Amino acid sequence: MNISNNNIPHLILVSSSPYRRKQLEQLGLPFRAVMPKFEEDHTRSADPRELVKVHARGKAMSVAEEFPNAILIASDQAVWVDGEILGKPGNAEAALAQLQKMRRKLHKFYMGLFLYHTGLKQEQEHLVSGSGYFHRNLTDDELREYIALDQPFDCAGAARIEGRGIMLYDSLRCDDWTAIIGLPLMTLTKALRQWEYPIFPKFAD
Repeated sequence: MNISNNNIPHLILVSSSPYRRKQLEQLGLPFRAVMPKFEEDHTRSADPRELVKVHARGKAMSVAEEFPNAILIASDQAVWVDGEILGKPGNAEAALAQLQKMRRKLHKFYMGLFLYHTGLKQEQEHLVSGSGYFHRNLTDDELREYIALDQPFDCAGAARIEGRGIMLYDSLRCDDWTAIIGLPLMTLTKALRQWEYPIFPKFAD
């Protein structure tokens, strides 16, 4: 597929997350962020890998009819520990319970990325996984202090990696480490190149 300068699709980030918006700004590409018209349902699947893919797809496709020539970008994230999916805690009590559950145990991250090219009627689906360990001697008081400082109520697993949450970890492993924050930028860039989107555009005055 060859893209002319007059036919470059718009990039649409289908997300209400300020963190994903800030991540995408790193690439320096023009984009617009819109709210998805999709409600996440964490009861739909016991498999976190399928759940994040379903959610990412649902977010993107919920606004597909509004953009005739665009690449819609949506992602979703889940933390998996002891056979349980951890979503966004929503409050301090739930955040503490999640962090206690993750303490001293290997927990896994799953990030689903879905792209839909509305002009070509083509889609791409990607799954990025990672894992992490907290410091084994973290106390409940330290976890409560962290929660008060970072207020990670909108973060799956209650650890804000881009904030003070990084100090909870002894190790983190992920092929695309940006995915742990919420939007896998390396995976996204590779996906855009598959559609020959100009990731290093030349702007003429």
